[in-house]
Amino acid sequence: MRITERKNYDQLRKQYTTMIGWGAGVEFQRFYEHTICRLDHMIDGEGRNVGKVINGIGVQGVDAIRQYRDQDSVLVVIYPNIETEILRQIAEFLPKADTIVARLLRINGREGYYAADREDLIMLEYMKAKYTDFTYMDIGVCHPVVRNNTYLFYENGFTDGVLVEPNMQMCELAQEYRPLNRVLNLGASPQEGAGELTYYYDPQHPGLNTFSEEVARRRGMNHNARRIATKDINAIIAESFKTYPDVLDLDTEGMDYDLLFHLDFTRYPIELICVENSAGGRIGRLLTQRGYELLAVTKENEIYVHTCLRK
Repeated sequence: MRITERKNYDQLRKQYTTMIGWGAGVEFQRFYEHTICRLDHMIDGEGRNVGKVINGIGVQGVDAIRQYRDQDSVLVVIYPNIETEILRQIAEFLPKADTIVARLLRINGREGYYAADREDLIMLEYMKAKYTDFTYMDIGVCHPVVRNNTYLFYENGFTDGVLVEPNMQMCELAQEYRPLNRVLNLGASPQEGAGELTYYYDPQHPGLNTFSEEVARRRGMNHNARRIATKDINAIIAESFKTYPDVLDLDTEGMDYDLLFHLDFTRYPIELICVENSAGGRIGRLLTQRGYELLAVTKENEIYVHTCLRK
């Protein structure tokens, strides 16, 4: 059984005899605390961190869990965003195990959020202070829960959102976790008209996938590419909203500036925009010219609010 909504860790600890973590990468290294979330094993299916002690727990290979193959009361806690691949691995070694992504664990004493650095909390607090309901568009969703900036909206009952994501596997996960959202399996384009663009991808790190050849070359992933359907960002808004989204979350790994430059702000004066702060100040200058001011800065993102709408 896959658990696809938030659950209390203490209750799960009582329910399952064995809890196993899977995927000892960046997400695990940043967010796991053994003092408040006890795992019986931590598995690295790729083997890169086997033998290391990370955040107080030793990392093991898959051989360490063969003893649980036929056990019923096992829960696997998945840390990375490559959930589909890890589910395949778990099915091979622990076919009876239940699964949950780590971000869905409600741990007493820990603030509940899904974004990398509380961007979702900042935006939700701002919007809830003004509105009883709001709409949003998330471009470059990747995993619909893990390190996602809009899942907290969905969890709090704000389900009128459009998710734009070129990765088919991530779209399938989005439909499972967020069935009330509208999911579009395509890329947003900074060009008029529909067409195809070259999409560069890393199967093990889908959060790095990009339409930018320059970014792909820097990351050494320019040899993995395919053509993907895209649509003009203005056309997506026109076809998906009665007017326009109240919130825009943008994470396209290299194309954010081009999309914002092409966006018709006269027709679509979106109130709140969250965007990666990796464009060297160009996005800030552009949005200032378009009538926005900076609301918050995090490690990875900047959040802007339209000056005419801020109260």
